[in-house]
Amino acid sequence: MQSEIELIEASLGRLRGRLPDLPLDEVLILRLILLLAHEFGLMLDHRIRPNGLGEAEFRVLAALFSQPEGIAHPSDLCARASQSPANMSRISDSLVRQGLITRDACESDRRRMVLRITESGEKLVRTILPPMFAPLRGLYGAHSQEDKTLLITLLKRLAARFDDVLAPATAVVRA
Repeated sequence: MQSEIELIEASLGRLRGRLPDLPLDEVLILRLILLLAHEFGLMLDHRIRPNGLGEAEFRVLAALFSQPEGIAHPSDLCARASQSPANMSRISDSLVRQGLITRDACESDRRRMVLRITESGEKLVRTILPPMFAPLRGLYGAHSQEDKTLLITLLKRLAARFDDVLAPATAVVRA
């Protein structure tokens, strides 16, 4: 991966030569985040795919597993699993077909659905997640707890800026 980073830095250096106002550090951070997201995605996919699930399906299943009694409404899981309502519907259909969750009408509001993780779904989460712990610890092993806390703080701060900086532009496009 180090060679990829060097290529990115060289490319950005040339780009800045043609566009002197290029915010080099900001673009480099973005490219590094995208590169790491891709690599993490591959790592997750490598461990999840053999179990018949995609990464997004597993995220939904794990989000449901984390809920009290393994129960949630699809709309509640959208944010927890970073899924759109349409994608949540497709993923729920797939997980129901595989017997990993059930979907029933809500007793208090028949218009809403309730998703519930099955025993098979719980077993699958317990099979997939623990083997991922060692590689994750290994990736972050060279970093102190203070480093990890700082990284979490900085990433949360960056995420919070999306609402402030990008929401006004998005609202104009939607109007």
